[in-house]
Amino acid sequence: MTAPAPSSSPRTPPPPTPPPVPNPPCVLCGATDWKPHTAAIEDYLSHEFFDLERCGQCGLVVTTPAPPPAELGRYYPPRYRVDRQRQTGGWRTKRRAAMLQKQFPRNFRGRLLDAGCGTGAFAMEMQRRGWTVAVTELNDTVLDDMRKRGMEAKRPDDALREGFAGGKFDAITAWHVLEHVPNALELATWARLQLNRDGVFQATVPNLASWQAERYGRHWLHLDVPRHLFHFTPTTLRDLTDKAGLITVATSTLALEYDVFGIVQSSLNTRCSRPNVLFERLTNKDAPPVVNSRDVSISYLQLPVLTVLGVAHALTAAARAKGGTLTATCRAR
Repeated sequence: MTAPAPSSSPRTPPPPTPPPVPNPPCVLCGATDWKPHTAAIEDYLSHEFFDLERCGQCGLVVTTPAPPPAELGRYYPPRYRVDRQRQTGGWRTKRRAAMLQKQFPRNFRGRLLDAGCGTGAFAMEMQRRGWTVAVTELNDTVLDDMRKRGMEAKRPDDALREGFAGGKFDAITAWHVLEHVPNALELATWARLQLNRDGVFQATVPNLASWQAERYGRHWLHLDVPRHLFHFTPTTLRDLTDKAGLITVATSTLALEYDVFGIVQSSLNTRCSRPNVLFERLTNKDAPPVVNSRDVSISYLQLPVLTVLGVAHALTAAARAKGGTLTATCRAR
């Protein structure tokens, strides 16, 4: 089963840009040999354009120009910080909890750190299951809520500098975090040092080697530039965890709630005048951005057919290890 073929985009090409600033050395291998990968990807929030470049030595793909850390905040406006999986969040949280629990004896309840906990839904689910939970997050409102629930909660920089009072962890999770941080290797290495012996590290990222990423190119929903600074394949994610001192024991390329909608919205992105129209209508129902009626009509009329095709594609792609979402389960050496 193949995904719907993209049509030519009606959007006008981006205006000429100034000469690019060279990328810094690759965080994975230190090389400075950067090659073009994908050009002219539009950020659906700022409507700025970004490119992807690939390290000529190790193959890691990065967003360029990468916003300086001090400017990243403007790419995370309130419009971005909605419940991005409003329709599937409960199911996703339980699936993640079951996936982690499988790595431990049946009745095991230990210490967990959820790095970049988002809304805190997964952390609360694991606490409900009897785990002692700590979190990191940039959103101070979420941190305050987690503290009220009895969790140790810190901003990422504070956690990297200070650690946690409760000591090391039996498990650390990073659900869609490594692609966002300025130095993914630093985070993975720090996580390994925070784990007990044979502790589990689970990380999920979009799969740049997936069929849908290859098919839709710059229209692929899960590129999400410039918030996604890194774009991983199974090879580069394994190289990262290996270099961090973690042993990869299992991988998966299926997360149905992400993969199906990746097909739906990416296909619509090739047909609409601006990206992610349907996504924003579904996640910002109270204050959706103003868009033209043609884009809205196309999005809703094609949604049923694209959803059916998306399910078939996601399951077939995952069977070939080409699904849109890559999860690595690792253990500390």
